[in-house]
Amino acid sequence: MTSIRLSNSKTAKLFAVGGIMILAAFLMIILAQKASAHGWVDSPGSRALLCKTGQNTDCGAVAYEPQSLEAPKGFPAAGPADGKIASAGGVFPKLDEQSATRWAKVNMSPGQNTFTWNLTAAHATASWKYYITKPNWNPNAALTRDSFDLTPFCSVNYGGTRPPSNYSDTCNVPERTGYQVILAVWEVADTPNAFYNVIDVNFSSGNNSGDTQAPTAPTGLAAAATTSTSTSLSWNASSDNVGVTGYKIYNGSSLVTTVSASTLNYTVTGLTANTAYTFTVKATDAAGNESAASNAVSVTTTGASTGYPAWNASTVYVGGNKVTHNGVNYEAKWWTQGQTPGTPGGDVWKVIQ
Repeated sequence: MTSIRLSNSKTAKLFAVGGIMILAAFLMIILAQKASAHGWVDSPGSRALLCKTGQNTDCGAVAYEPQSLEAPKGFPAAGPADGKIASAGGVFPKLDEQSATRWAKVNMSPGQNTFTWNLTAAHATASWKYYITKPNWNPNAALTRDSFDLTPFCSVNYGGTRPPSNYSDTCNVPERTGYQVILAVWEVADTPNAFYNVIDVNFSSGNNSGDTQAPTAPTGLAAAATTSTSTSLSWNASSDNVGVTGYKIYNGSSLVTTVSASTLNYTVTGLTANTAYTFTVKATDAAGNESAASNAVSVTTTGASTGYPAWNASTVYVGGNKVTHNGVNYEAKWWTQGQTPGTPGGDVWKVIQ
């Protein structure tokens, strides 16, 4: 009888241990899916980004992780529930507080506007979609599907490919006046989720408002960490009588990209080895005024890059591991997985030659 009890006890323990291992494996898969792709709208600054930069206050934990506004995809048929659209399902409930004066707003004019995402972990992407509130929406009521025109004013099919860490869409924004909310949706291709960012926008009449004063030119443009295919630019902020809304980075006379007013550095990638380049930066405001160019900075890319393996989001790296990403070589300082090299504010990877 004693031996039977012992056998049953061992069997129960084995089942318990097995169950725990299966549960742990399941949780690791779920967490890996949620951690595999993150990002926010950097320009024009999303509600979450302005929480991170301090322009929005009393935001809760989203101020530390604006990249985590993730919920099931399929909006408007699926996705976050009404009243929880801004928080992507309620994980960061402060974002769902809604009134005409609750949130800082970025100035915008109808017509062509560029939306730039900062992706801390890029992922195979199905699409990018942008929605805007109806002209008669109620800014003092919770954001619901009825608040928005449910036909996206901009929809980009991305075909399951992986975007760069700084990705932009140029879209034709409809005519609106006053305070409106834009909902930007990044649909991931190989998980059931999407990322939801709301942007609080103030539509003005552009230069008809009488603002004809351009921002001051950016100063102190400098280049560093130049490799065979990239260089890192930084500059000092411009000022404006109303407010700077972004910076345009030029390679010679060609526009490289546009970044938000809160961004004062950018890594230019895709350059050719052993080639000279000259960069300048100009500031813009909501009325479309563009500053004079900053000082010019000239760089010459190095020879072919060292043949380190390409960075992979699913690979675990430890201190001393070397990789290449977007033409730049990096060395890990410590254990990391899924942290994209070259991400602004990241300190896991250091640039090496």
